[in-house]
Amino acid sequence: MMNNEKIAFCITCMNRLKHLQQTLEKNIQDNYLKGQVEFVLLDYNSQDGLEEWVSNNMRKYIDEGILAYYKTTEPTHYLRSHSRNMAFRLANVTILCNLDADNFLGKGFAELMLNEFSKQDNIFYMTNQSYDGTYGRICVRRDDFISIRGYNEALQGWGFEDNDFINRLILKELHPLSFKNPEFYHYIEHSDIERISDEYMFKNLEEMYITYINPYTSGILLLYKNFTTEHYSLVNNTLLNALVDFSKTNKPLFDDRIRIIVKNEIIKGFWNNGNGNDRMLIQENNIPFFAHKKAASFVFEGATFYKVEDNKIKTDIFLLLTAAMNYNEAKKQFVNQSINNPNHFGKGIVYKNFDSSNKIILS
Repeated sequence: MMNNEKIAFCITCMNRLKHLQQTLEKNIQDNYLKGQVEFVLLDYNSQDGLEEWVSNNMRKYIDEGILAYYKTTEPTHYLRSHSRNMAFRLANVTILCNLDADNFLGKGFAELMLNEFSKQDNIFYMTNQSYDGTYGRICVRRDDFISIRGYNEALQGWGFEDNDFINRLILKELHPLSFKNPEFYHYIEHSDIERISDEYMFKNLEEMYITYINPYTSGILLLYKNFTTEHYSLVNNTLLNALVDFSKTNKPLFDDRIRIIVKNEIIKGFWNNGNGNDRMLIQENNIPFFAHKKAASFVFEGATFYKVEDNKIKTDIFLLLTAAMNYNEAKKQFVNQSINNPNHFGKGIVYKNFDSSNKIILS
């Protein structure tokens, strides 16, 4: 099989070396097609020895031209959309495919994609949505990626960035297709904490509190290490509308009735440790109140806020919250017909294949 198409599998990695050690070489070996396949690995300021491992173990693939290693030292936390945009822009091929560090492509996946894109125009490929661990694997023509201005960098937490990207491709009148072979759907199981451990909200969290509002609404209060606070109302409309039959209606992407959403505006404030003891001063909307930092709960304006201690529960709340925040932002842009990434996307400075003197500026 020979055609004029070339595909790049774009991998972004921040502190996920243990996954790449299992997947990267296997994916290269299973999909080696000289001159037609490239793996672009963006080291997104990883602090777990990624650069040393690639240098010591993957140079033969770099020398053969099938692997390109890029590193940026700028990010302090992981941004999915921004990192993917950088990696996609670094690949100079006709077809781009996002590949998560924990995913196995399966033998022959590259050949399948090259064949499919050579036969059809106005398409993109995505996974069967029932396979959660591979959901972000989307293959798209470079021209189409550029025309929709990449992944939405206004979506900064976990969740919904893939849905938004897919929706904008469909609005461009591209036809979504899914690959069928179950061998293309293998991935490494891992905890949800690993999904968000390098994101800003999780890395900078000091304390989390939750309060009951009604059976489908919770208040989430976050205290950050920089002494700011954010207060969210998280509404589970899937519970609120559990008895409504939507099976006979068209369910658009932005239908609040089938989503978990953030209701109203985020309330922002600040907190401090008072006089240096365990008594915290928290202030919202110019209303100050005191709480003991070690206390399991406190009462503010008639609502009892309970401290969330368990990391698994914290993680579950973050996953729900950030996906809801991103949904709200994407919906707002859709309704307002806003331009995606109006100024730039995938901006940053990288160096290639360990040569720190040769900087590439993505502007």
